[in-house]
Amino acid sequence: MSAAGRMALAFLGLVLGGGLGGGIGLLAGLLYTELAGTSGFEGYSGYVVVVWMLGGILVGLIAGPVVALKWSRR
Repeated sequence: MSAAGRMALAFLGLVLGGGLGGGIGLLAGLLYTELAGTSGFEGYSGYVVVVWMLGGILVGLIAGPVVALKWSRR
């Protein structure tokens, strides 16, 4: 695969990894607020979900291109 193709695949991994990580972070945050009984006072549970979601996006933005580049070298 050419260098341009690997870069395109890495960018695709970046976008898909960020989206998938955000979705997983959203679900994990909602699950955490339910299990921990987080208060909904003044949107506190929403802030907790956003923190989990941002963490998921960050992990996805790192893991997505790494996985895509490893996959492209096969």
